[in-house]
Amino acid sequence: MTARSAEVANKFARSDDAGRAHPDEMSRAHHALRRAIMHGDLRAGDPLSQVELARQLGVSRGPLREALRILQREGFVEQESQHRARVAAFSDDDLDELYAMRISLESLAIGIAVPRMTEDHLRHLDELLREMDEKARTGDVEQWECPHEKFHRALVHPSGPRLERELALLSDHATRYRMAFVSWNPLEWQADTSTQHHTIAEAVQSRDAKAASRVLATHLARTALVVLSIASPSYEPVRIRKALATACAD
Repeated sequence: MTARSAEVANKFARSDDAGRAHPDEMSRAHHALRRAIMHGDLRAGDPLSQVELARQLGVSRGPLREALRILQREGFVEQESQHRARVAAFSDDDLDELYAMRISLESLAIGIAVPRMTEDHLRHLDELLREMDEKARTGDVEQWECPHEKFHRALVHPSGPRLERELALLSDHATRYRMAFVSWNPLEWQADTSTQHHTIAEAVQSRDAKAASRVLATHLARTALVVLSIASPSYEPVRIRKALATACAD
């Protein structure tokens, strides 16, 4: 086993998805591979050996193939042939389209969700915000990602199940780009992202759906432009700018 393969295998082994959380082999393989792709343990363009992955994950080849087919439908894996697959590549156009879709849909969803939120829901948002602040102070980006993901899910939760499912997938793809390209300075990261998330939460707590839509759209666009400035500084994100202008038109 190469050093790279051993590193990936160890991360699979430490994953919290061991049989208890995902007793089904296909589900366990899908969850572990999706997480490894999102967090860059399996990198864009990496070939995926079914034999090696089955051994590392401790699953049979059949459930693994089904997990890879699901990942292909979700856009995380590209199938080259019946037996050959690789992690989906990155592209400037894909990032532009991804965040344009997320800005449009997530700003719509929060505008729908805010009037429907209960007091319990608002308290849950506050709890997640405090947890994000605590994780940010440690400078551990991966630990911060868990409450951050839950925070964005909670912002749109009452908007409708179809919107929520689509936004969850877009958010996971966005996480993959951020984890690959942004090497955060913990102090800058803490101050910048904390301010943005608190501003979103304040608009939600005030029950101002329009303001929540605008500040969330601005936050997503800003994140996308940071990633693009690192990944491809000369690229002009036409879709992102159009989506932001539309979301903030009022």
